[in-house]
Amino acid sequence: MKIISLKTICYISFAGIITLSLGACSGLSTDIKASNSGSLPKGEQGDLARFPDIPIPQKATMNVERSLILGPKDAWIGRLVFTTSTNAQQIFEFYSREMPGFGWQEVTRARSKVSILTYTRGQRATTVLIAGTSLGGSEVNFTISPTAAKSAPGGTMAPRR
Repeated sequence: MKIISLKTICYISFAGIITLSLGACSGLSTDIKASNSGSLPKGEQGDLARFPDIPIPQKATMNVERSLILGPKDAWIGRLVFTTSTNAQQIFEFYSREMPGFGWQEVTRARSKVSILTYTRGQRATTVLIAGTSLGGSEVNFTISPTAAKSAPGGTMAPRR
């Protein structure tokens, strides 16, 4: 039976930590590019190619179990959940920068552990939740719904009981 010294274990552990640290740093890029339905490589398209009305970061992976999509491509409603290897702060900046280019008008924003962006476009509203993941990436949760119809002035009130 061969006995490994404590010194050898420390060297191996240190080498492993350095390797993981360098691997994590290689994914840090401040220039995130949006993908549309035509620019994703075949193996990465999945169902994310059906959303031409919102920017999707390159190499995002859709969480099919947590997503619920109803309606056609540019008028869909529901929840879209995907993960990306880009950190939450960069994804927040990405959506702040890219959503207006897709016709969305910002309503509000809150940056925190789980950041929130809210937008409207036509007769739809969206809330974008961005949370960091344990490996330095992020999870993005889009919830899109129709906006409430505006009531006409002088509308009727419900009778009192």
